[in-house]
Amino acid sequence: MAKNKEWIFAKADGTRVKIELIKKRRVTVNDGMEMWIDCMKAKESSFVEKVYDIQLGNGEVAKLYISNKSILTYCGKNVETGEDYSPREILDWAYIFVSLYVLTFLASCISSKLTIFESILGIAVSVMGSAISVKIASNNDKSTGFKAILCVLLYISLMAVSFALVAALFIMRIVSIKLAP
Repeated sequence: MAKNKEWIFAKADGTRVKIELIKKRRVTVNDGMEMWIDCMKAKESSFVEKVYDIQLGNGEVAKLYISNKSILTYCGKNVETGEDYSPREILDWAYIFVSLYVLTFLASCISSKLTIFESILGIAVSVMGSAISVKIASNNDKSTGFKAILCVLLYISLMAVSFALVAALFIMRIVSIKLAP
């Protein structure tokens, strides 16, 4: 179950502000009315990180970044740590892994006669691998080399699992043909 998260910080004029995130769906400012965060989505939102503009009054805005964790910023600084916050970005090299998953799926479809179930399995693995690779690549906490190695290991392991499942389905198909009267 999602927990509530609360931030208390001072605005530029010294006024204290309390923002509460309720179950990652609603927000209250200074214990006021609960508002759905979907209505506050900012243009900077991406696949990797959702961004919401929380109005504080007098034209001031706090930005709420939600990905694996929720981070509230005011004037570009994380209100919990006081450090500058840079939003997550999808790095260009992450698209290489996305294209690898797509090419692998297309190559498997062209090279063999896949059943519908095997094709759906290939699509699921490709989409899942692409999404996880992009999430890994956009993590600002890790070094680029570590992220690249992790993406390569993910690709190799997902392809091994995918080929093992397709091989198992192929063997099951051959056995069922031989056993058929």
